[in-house]
Amino acid sequence: MFRFSFAALIGLPLVACTPRGTNHEDQAAPQGSAAAPTASAAAPSPSTAAVVGSATPEPTTAPYLPPPESSAAAAPPETPRKAIGTFDDWVKAYEGLGAPEAHKKPPRLGLAKDLGLSSGRIAFTRSGDIFTYDFAKGAESQLTQKAQRNIAPVFLGDGKRIAFLSNRDGMVWRVFLMNADGTEQRPITRKFTGVFGIVPPFVITPDGSRVAYIAKSGSSDESSQELHLVDVASGEDHRVGEPDYFDHPAFSPKGDTLYLVAGWFEAEHLASVDVATRRIRHWPDAGNHMFSGARSLGDRLLFSASPAGAFCCQRSSLYTMTPDGSGIRGFGSFWVAGVLQPEVSPKGTKVAAAWSVREGGFGADYRNEISLLDANGNGERPLTDAFPRPFYSAFEPAWAPDDHHLAFTLSLCPYVGCEPTMRSVVVVDTRDTKAVPAFIAYGGGASWSPVP
Repeated sequence: MFRFSFAALIGLPLVACTPRGTNHEDQAAPQGSAAAPTASAAAPSPSTAAVVGSATPEPTTAPYLPPPESSAAAAPPETPRKAIGTFDDWVKAYEGLGAPEAHKKPPRLGLAKDLGLSSGRIAFTRSGDIFTYDFAKGAESQLTQKAQRNIAPVFLGDGKRIAFLSNRDGMVWRVFLMNADGTEQRPITRKFTGVFGIVPPFVITPDGSRVAYIAKSGSSDESSQELHLVDVASGEDHRVGEPDYFDHPAFSPKGDTLYLVAGWFEAEHLASVDVATRRIRHWPDAGNHMFSGARSLGDRLLFSASPAGAFCCQRSSLYTMTPDGSGIRGFGSFWVAGVLQPEVSPKGTKVAAAWSVREGGFGADYRNEISLLDANGNGERPLTDAFPRPFYSAFEPAWAPDDHHLAFTLSLCPYVGCEPTMRSVVVVDTRDTKAVPAFIAYGGGASWSPVP
């Protein structure tokens, strides 16, 4: 499901504590690039000369060539691209307040064929367009053709359709639906915008019958939002509850309940909506604030919360509760001094915890990590610990239907203050404690087809 946090708009001190979402524009793949890039690249250097041409299919030496600024179709092969130096160059030139992990050398990414997956598909975004990668064919396909931005793809439960967000109708957003091959693209919501111009969140039920989206209200309060519930078959669009600040919407597996976070800062709390009656229920906060969205974990709901409504430096821990909001109790011993968002595997055997903490300074001086937890919230294992920080970040975890493979976005931020827009979709087999992520494609915001 697609999510965005208002913290990304406040400024660098807040962004440093917030996991990056799919709203950032992903860059296109280099011309002729077909395999995993080496992860031994890093920083820009004033003495680095421009490089002309594309990366080799399997590069083995630095410098790493970042994706071009525009799409492959728009940029001719001879367009110069700046080399960003070697890892040693970046460590030497680093000017942040944090301490770079110079003792770690970026590991080489694996290839998709190393995963042993004979089936399965992933949808993802690159340069404002939506692509899929088919593991059986070992190839990607482009499903949309610009006209502004097409982002946040999510497979429906049948694996035959994909919902996505597009602003092709004049810088306002609508949720679209298309076949998994990109045909029959059609809008299924009215036009709407996000507060302060940010990308608004939406979610869709597994059967595609209901869509929920969060839009800017008509109020003079720039942070005021409306929650809308749409019946896709009839097109009926209903506002739910009163205007408030909403985030992290998520449907229950059956699609009969919508869970979300409501309120602002110290007033933040969990809420639910009965889809049939469209009645919203606000749950007590039990003394916690800064909630993540709720995720189904067996017969309970899993979420994170912090003792205060702050964007960093608070102890965020995991909790579970019953679907009616009662019986809140701690879940495992894992915690971070920052933002924490759990994603439960399809069979409930594992939890991928995406977390972000600020380490001091701005720009690249933060950590975006993914840790793997067992079904009881314990046994924490970092999935990307081999990648040196603060140069690399990992976020946007998405589970495969086999309950073992996890896709996520691995980004390279090669200079102080950069946005992590050099992104790759990678997949790791969580059963292998020594597995190196396999490169799938340039881009981010992956969504697995529920059908293998």
